[in-house]
Amino acid sequence: MNNDYSEEFLALLNSIKAKRPRTVISHILEHGHITSQDLKDLYGYNHPPRAARDVREQGIPLITYRIEGTEGRKIAAYKFGNPNDVVSAVSKSAGRTVLSKVL
Repeated sequence: MNNDYSEEFLALLNSIKAKRPRTVISHILEHGHITSQDLKDLYGYNHPPRAARDVREQGIPLITYRIEGTEGRKIAAYKFGNPNDVVSAVSKSAGRTVLSKVL
């Protein structure tokens, strides 16, 4: 699956060292997608959307779509979005913006 992505995108993915987003990224690179059920059953994350959010907070575009889980209900699945939509983590790390009292 690694051949589908540019060298720059793979370098960005490999630069992320935090455990939860690293787990999601590694699984997607290996299998093409990850489901909320995978996150819960394989990795023990009780709140799978938080793991996906951690990846998005690193600036990596993720697409969320629905698939049928093993129990027959719809569950979330995640895969990488367009590598050209990478958001700089520097711009997101500025934190909250203070609004003026005039507003």
